[in-house]
Amino acid sequence: MGTKLEISDDILWGKLVKSWATGKNYIAPNRPAPAIPRTREELLAQAADIGLRISFPDGMVGLEIVQYSSQTAVIKLPPKSMVEDTEAELDKENPLYPMPRFYEDFFGAPLPQMAKTVLLELHAARIGDYSIRNCG
Repeated sequence: MGTKLEISDDILWGKLVKSWATGKNYIAPNRPAPAIPRTREELLAQAADIGLRISFPDGMVGLEIVQYSSQTAVIKLPPKSMVEDTEAELDKENPLYPMPRFYEDFFGAPLPQMAKTVLLELHAARIGDYSIRNCG
């Protein structure tokens, strides 16, 4: 356990999510797609079956997977504690914005050091993007 949800392989995770969303198996195309898990235990079992490790933060005990229609605007709000925890991290000396590691893998460079005001603006922009962006 820890303080953040951790996924061992972002690409494998994305393929699993795509499989749930479409009903096509993006991990093993010759097999049926995995069923959308309804419990943490089902999710962890599916992950283990494909060699994916997921660790949940301390205290995160539930699971909710929502699939909505393309005709519905969905605004996802992050938990207050997660927003405040990141703001506290960005308030420390020489903070780095916590971008998922796959951005560095694809674009080849870590984010540069930024002033606190810029980091907080990046944080606001990412939360805003997260709250409304549909996958695609």
